[in-house]
Amino acid sequence: MRDDTTLMTGDPNLDKADELFEAGDFDKADVLYKQVLATDPGNVPALAQHAYITLLANRLPTAKRLLKRVLHLDPEHSRSLNNLADALWRAGEFAELAELLPSVPGDTLSATAEQLRSFAGRRPYRISGPPVVRVPFAASDPLPLIEASVNGGPPALFFLDTGALFALNQDYADRLGIPMYGHTTGKTIFGEHKAYQGRVDRLTMGDLRIDQVPVHTIPDTIRLTAPDGRTTQGAIGTSVLARFLSTIDHPGRALVLRRNTRETIQAEHSAPMWFAGDHFLLSHGTVNDLERMVFFVDTGGGDIGFTAPLSTFAAAGIAVPPGEGFHPVTVGRVTLGSAVRREVRGLAGAFPAWFENGFGFRIGGLPTHEFFKPYALTFDFERMRVLMDTSA
Repeated sequence: MRDDTTLMTGDPNLDKADELFEAGDFDKADVLYKQVLATDPGNVPALAQHAYITLLANRLPTAKRLLKRVLHLDPEHSRSLNNLADALWRAGEFAELAELLPSVPGDTLSATAEQLRSFAGRRPYRISGPPVVRVPFAASDPLPLIEASVNGGPPALFFLDTGALFALNQDYADRLGIPMYGHTTGKTIFGEHKAYQGRVDRLTMGDLRIDQVPVHTIPDTIRLTAPDGRTTQGAIGTSVLARFLSTIDHPGRALVLRRNTRETIQAEHSAPMWFAGDHFLLSHGTVNDLERMVFFVDTGGGDIGFTAPLSTFAAAGIAVPPGEGFHPVTVGRVTLGSAVRREVRGLAGAFPAWFENGFGFRIGGLPTHEFFKPYALTFDFERMRVLMDTSA
């Protein structure tokens, strides 16, 4: 498999665009990629990067068309194969994805061909219920927990986590008899595990019902305990939240899901949003006096507000004790878009090493649960913005 987008080309516009892309300045990079394509429409490196930025902006039909054009010109372009798989996954085009999947390099997508084919004759993510559903938190810490029902079973606890897909603990999936169709490799800060891939016929949250939902398993050790002693049975993550205008309302202690994704939400603070891979939400932020960088917006980090690669902590002048493992730190100033938090409780050693440069650009930090607790946090997948409001 080949991915030629990182080679120096001799074209000043293309080389400058690549520099901007690697730094996470996607909009400016795309202007230059499109300038290259205006005079050389078949330039594969420029076309592949333009298609990638279109996918990051979650413009799925256009991204799919552009990625197929790249692969027509270069059938073995590995990044574009992965990106096309992500576009089909997010769009719920599972039959086409099942055919593509054997040619996709690596094990980055949380799906198997057998799982995807199990949706034949079924429309994934079929939603019914009222236009707005407010699901109260059962607890706010160590993460927001809500009750949901799977396949008509009794309500169970799930934690909300934009760093996850829809997932069930393995023993809970076994008790419910969820059909499984092979496994992929799941990655967490605790290491790798087998993620078995299945299909849930019905997920119910309050009065909202979602039929035919792909799911994967997580180890039984990944569980949170509510103040009343109940333990979580899985996670509600980005694969579900992206179907709605979704608000994790910390002050109001509720998950709010709006079916009208074009509705306008007013908020005190906002930040741009991009969508990478099958569930990673990205934005721009800063740490102390460093320049703006790409952040992974992961609400599932428990009782900390920020983590980052060791390179970010060092550049920001934040002392990290020597040795491997997790080390508590305090970050003087963290911003996400226009939102600013000071004296943020952080954790060094928790940022996965592969994640820093695993997408072709650098991810320099990860704001998480404690950072977002003052806000009603809305993910607007139409306008691709993260909205943060203290008055919601």
